[in-house]
Amino acid sequence: MISDVLVNALDAVSDAVVVCDRQGSVLLANRPARELFGSPVPMSRNEILRHPLSNGAREQQLPNAAVVVIPRSRGPLSLAERERVAIEQALSESGWQLAIAARRLGISRTTLWRRLKQYGMQRPAFAHAHAG
Repeated sequence: MISDVLVNALDAVSDAVVVCDRQGSVLLANRPARELFGSPVPMSRNEILRHPLSNGAREQQLPNAAVVVIPRSRGPLSLAERERVAIEQALSESGWQLAIAARRLGISRTTLWRRLKQYGMQRPAFAHAHAG
């Protein structure tokens, strides 16, 4: 188990730090990482590295873990970056059901589809398996 000392030390770091196990599952996200990603924090190393807010992330491979460090934000997100984050969150929360995600975003499915194409976003493989 991760010690309280380590958790407190990582929370004191100003950069976002995420520790993952050998399989890529997130073990710990420090306070800046939780603030950066919001709730819930992505569940895997791959999700974190693909996330638009992870631009500039550095990864360090350790014998039994991987540590991803995301430097402090360069400033406020652009409108397009905030839109993409909102779309990703709505899609994640809806299990990639476009009608539900569009409703949550207050846009039509057609507009959502256009934005997916504009941002080069594709349904992850796991969402295909659950769609039905």
